[in-house]
Amino acid sequence: MIESVIVIMVSCLFFFAMFQYSHLLSAKLVLDHSAARAARARTVGLNHWMVEKSAKAAAIPVSGKCLTDLTADGAVEDTGLAAILGRATPGRVWNAALRAPAQSARAQIEYARIPDYMDSLNSPTSSEILDYERWEHMTVTVDEPLILDGSMPGKLSVEVSQRQPLFFSFPALMRGELQRLRDGDVGFVRLHGRYSIESHFPLYMEDMNW
Repeated sequence: MIESVIVIMVSCLFFFAMFQYSHLLSAKLVLDHSAARAARARTVGLNHWMVEKSAKAAAIPVSGKCLTDLTADGAVEDTGLAAILGRATPGRVWNAALRAPAQSARAQIEYARIPDYMDSLNSPTSSEILDYERWEHMTVTVDEPLILDGSMPGKLSVEVSQRQPLFFSFPALMRGELQRLRDGDVGFVRLHGRYSIESHFPLYMEDMNW
């Protein structure tokens, strides 16, 4: 029994470590994609606000809970499947699940609001359209060449950083801080996504002092 308990404990720690690592790895890939979208926006001459919006919209999958009130758009969860769970045969439940849309009603409304968010004029206006809990701790840094006369293309680099929560804090566990683990205070880690591309917009556009 003691040997089984030790093996189970080690196996659980290994499972949680792999789960945490896979979550952070997927978040890193999304932030790399976010940096790429921001770099593409800047390389065609869009201003800083458009670059920031492009990065945030691309990072929605890892930005946490939507903070915007969507009830005005009738955002209610689909209840058709839940309504038949208690009175239907397993075959009917399975068929209903196959026919159900892949996205919930709320997710569809959030997706539909992205074009309106990209058309927003400033940050206060955009937060009324879409806002997510991890956007507050998201930064977009653009490093571009100072050669703006179009004489030669330069390398444009974008870095997107965002704070991601840790589902399980191994340092807190090693220090014996069990109360922090019980309270869910397990900390955060800041991830960075990077992308570089040649900036050609000075060749065909005039920079408007973005």
